[in-house]
Parts: sequence; C-alpha cells; structure tokens
Amino acid sequence: MLQASNISYAYGDNAALRDVSVTLGERQLVALTGPNGSGKSSLLKLAARVHVPQRGEIAFEGKAIGEWPAKEYAKRVSYLPQDPDPAFPMRAIDVVVSGRAPFVPRFAWESSEDWDEAERSLAIVDASHLADRYLDEMSGGERKRVFLARVLAGTPRLILLDEPFSALDVSHVQQFSALLRQIVDRTGCSVLFASHDLNWAAAYSDRMLVMQDGTLALDAKPGDVMRAEVMREFFGFEVESVSIGERQWVVPRV
Repeated sequence: MLQASNISYAYGDNAALRDVSVTLGERQLVALTGPNGSGKSSLLKLAARVHVPQRGEIAFEGKAIGEWPAKEYAKRVSYLPQDPDPAFPMRAIDVVVSGRAPFVPRFAWESSEDWDEAERSLAIVDASHLADRYLDEMSGGERKRVFLARVLAGTPRLILLDEPFSALDVSHVQQFSALLRQIVDRTGCSVLFASHDLNWAAAYSDRMLVMQDGTLALDAKPGDVMRAEVMREFFGFEVESVSIGERQWVVPRV
C-alpha cells in the first residue's frame, strides 16, 4: 500500500530522517515508536504530504505520492496531527462531516450520503451521543474521538495518527488503543500511529517500528520489541518483560 524508499529529510542543518525505507501493507495496525526527536512525526508528515522528501521516494498504491492529485490523495490517505484544531464552538457532527470535503464538488453542499457517513463514523468511535455537543464543551478524550471520526468520515485506505494517546488518562488510552484495532478490522483500512506509550502501542498492533536518530532501527512484531534488551538498547532504560496471555508488557525497574 505505502512504500517509503531511502527517504531523507532535514530541518535546516538538523537531519530528521536518514535513508529510511519501510512498507505498509493492507489491513495493518502499525505502531511507530522511539525517543523524542527520533523522526516519528517527520515520517508521518512526509507520508501525509505535509513535507516532501529531500531524497528518496514515497509511493502509495504503486504511484509516487507527489503524482497523486491533492483531492484524490486526500480521499485515500488521512492525517491527524498531534495537536489538531483547538476547541471552538462547533458541533461534533459538523466537524465530522468536514472530513467529507474531498468528496464534495466545488460550490456544492454536503449530500445526505455525506451526513450519513459522518453519523456512521461517530458510531464507529462510540461517540454518537456527542453529535450535537460543541467541541468547547467536551473533554480532551471526547474531542479526540470526534477528530478521529472526522478522519474516518473520508473512508480512507490509510490513516496516519501522531500521538493519538497524548493527554488521555489511563482508561481512555486503553479504550483508544482497542478502538484503533477495531477500526482496522471493521473498515479494512491500515493505521500507522506514533506513540510513546509502549505497552498500549504494542497491545493490539500487528507490527512496531522503532525509530532512532532519524533511522528505522527495528521493524518487528510487538513480542519481539517488548523485551528487556530492546528497551535497553533503543530506549535507554531497564525493564522487566512480563508475558500475560499472548501479550508482552514491560515494567520499568525502580
């Protein structure tokens, strides 16, 4: 689906990505992890066409992403930044239907099908009860669900999420992590999301990508990442690795 080949990018003299190659397949939930400044957000922004690689190429469905017309790419790939639009007095359903913009003809209004898709997307993220609520009346976790519903309303093939668990309490992190798995299974899309919460990033993912100093240091199954030696080498802290059922969890040593 998405293939990055030897991509590099720098902000001035500061290299953000160096010779990164990675492929994302169909119906995958992939966690993007790594220390601060390792290149996670930069990789997402390049895939979302916010930035353009200075070297290398990114292709989507076999075609370089720069060759896709903007509207056609937006129909297939949706990106939710770490800090989306701030809270403002707008109803949730109106925010969500704005995700249908790539499908609305110029100088036209949203169709009944667009509103139906918005309602369906709110239902997928268990936020139908928020439809008529205003963003500035919601908690941070509720707003995150609304913005995710806006992404889903565009029925994308690929969803890119930057730190979707940030500013959520523990129970909401657990719910949101499971929700990403449900989205992949129910819609058939793929999701690539960046996270610092290693345990919940690993809990439902098919793969974990570990970034370090702008390079892709490891691409493996969660069980192969959530090990004491991996945490020590790539994240710089000591842990105990615990197996519960089919999952591996890490507990920091104190």
